[in-house]
Amino acid sequence: MTARFGAPRSYEEWHPEQEADMSVLTAEEIQPNTVVAWNYKPLLIARTEAIHFANWPDSYLRTWEAAGTPDPDSWEGRPLYIHNRPDRTNDPLKLGKAPASWRYFVLPKHYSVCSHCGELPPCQEVFLDRVMAVESRRIDFEMRLTHGTCHGCGDRVTGREHSVLFPGGNLIRPDLGANTAVFHTRRHCLPVALAYQDRWLRAAQDRAPRIGSAA
Repeated sequence: MTARFGAPRSYEEWHPEQEADMSVLTAEEIQPNTVVAWNYKPLLIARTEAIHFANWPDSYLRTWEAAGTPDPDSWEGRPLYIHNRPDRTNDPLKLGKAPASWRYFVLPKHYSVCSHCGELPPCQEVFLDRVMAVESRRIDFEMRLTHGTCHGCGDRVTGREHSVLFPGGNLIRPDLGANTAVFHTRRHCLPVALAYQDRWLRAAQDRAPRIGSAA
């Protein structure tokens, strides 16, 4: 086996595909009448507006307090009103909220849409087909894992190679038994090992990282 999948689940993160270059701007950087990608559709942001601290939603206040109560006027997590509507429509403006640091894909002036459904490419149908194809390959890859094979690339781990073993139940293939989740620590396998480590650490509070700065 030689298939490598990078960090698991990254393929589920949609982003628009356009022939022209796109920029990425935060909510506080967005200028009036900017068209961005949102939920597979082009969205016109008519303007943004600061929300007075006294009117912050409770969820933002809790996050602000957890961050150490920084200056509310400059804190990157402060909420902004987002006045928006679907682009190229006469729909009334809607009022949304987003943190000042929220990142938007800004569409080029001449952006393309799917001729079938009118969504930004890859449209939802095409994107879900891609996800299912990758997911199918991922499942096939995982079902081929055996004792002693790297869970990142599928090749057998030998004593001459640097590797890391995660004690306890196998979170990818529980049927292989305990103490079987092993990964090479070489470049191609390391991102998958780190992603697995995140899941492994969350599974038990008393665990310490096996790889990384704290290893």
